[in-house]
Order: sequence, then structure tokens, then C-alpha cells
Amino acid sequence: MARFDIYPNPIAQDRKDFPFVLEIQSDLLYRFSERVCVPLVYEGVIPGLTDRFNPTIMVNGEALRVHPLGIAVFFTHELRDAACSAKANAMPIELALDMLFRGY
Repeated sequence: MARFDIYPNPIAQDRKDFPFVLEIQSDLLYRFSERVCVPLVYEGVIPGLTDRFNPTIMVNGEALRVHPLGIAVFFTHELRDAACSAKANAMPIELALDMLFRGY
């Protein structure tokens, strides 16, 4: 488990619109049994998404948008088998999180 790893959404009924979640928690907090995540959503599910606040990430050939307002906490045992990593997209993800927490 590592920051920017992408996992199948543990909430089965939400997977139709939010198929994956992105771990955003610092790797320094690895000893805790919870992980802070944001959902990845299909384009068009939520109106008003913007490129800065909702950057696009490719996951298994599909374009998904980061949705910081859907922040959630999952137990580590709920996050199994990372699909991939979004470390290559760290900068736009960090910008979206800065907008969420700092307003810029």
C-alpha cells in the first residue's frame, strides 16, 4: 500500500459510477489501519468537473476523474490488489488537493 495507489472501490453498489478509489494518505502514516482515499469517477457522472480540481487519470485504459469532494476512509483490509499507481499524475492530484484544503 502506498500513496497514489488505485484500488477497486470497496463499496460494491458505487462501482458503476466510481469504479476505483485513489489513496491520498501520506506513506508516513503506514502504521494505521485506515487509509484516506478519494473516488475516481467516470466523466459525465458529476456535473461541473474541472480539469484543475478533477484531473483525469488513466486506469486500465479508461479515463477517470479524481473527485476530491468524495473523500472517504477505508480499512486497509478493504483495499485489496492495487490496480495501478497514479504516481505519474502526482502533480495534478496535489494541485486538486491543495484546492480542496487550501483554496488555491
